[in-house]
Amino acid sequence: MSWKLLKSRTLITDRWITVRSNDYITGNGRQIDGYYQIERSDFVLVVAESRGRLVMVREFRAGTGRQYLSLPAGHVEPGEDPVAAGLREFREETGFAAANGRLLGVLDPLPAFFRGCGYVVAVEASDDPVDEVTDGEVDAVVLLPWEEALAKLRSGEIRDMQAVAALYLARDLLREG
Repeated sequence: MSWKLLKSRTLITDRWITVRSNDYITGNGRQIDGYYQIERSDFVLVVAESRGRLVMVREFRAGTGRQYLSLPAGHVEPGEDPVAAGLREFREETGFAAANGRLLGVLDPLPAFFRGCGYVVAVEASDDPVDEVTDGEVDAVVLLPWEEALAKLRSGEIRDMQAVAALYLARDLLREG
């Protein structure tokens, strides 16, 4: 059962995010006022290996005030193909060259109130970095064997929800070929 939008008010909008307060009638007839919706541009999560190890990044995230071990990621520019965005973002965040990108899947993070999808892209990475990291948010590039990354997922050391979902998706799809 779909909800019917009664009214939408834009509270904040800038180049990064739009926040709306929406009023709805639910499928069972109940009215919900002030249901917040956050919109941002689509983004990519990049899964890549270099010399048999996953290429990951360590970054500070202001929302939680913590460091996270995660996947290289970034915004898809308007009109940009997600695979092209994955190749671009991977190089900016890691310094590694990448080729042969392919889309593994599309994720909707927090769909109850968030609009913007995450494209999971697999790329083939160069053996060594070819450039300096140009993304100022990345604190370190970390190379991990798959087994170690999976152990960090299970232990909770890797807990960025998007990275967790993308890594499990990639693990299963890349095994299938």
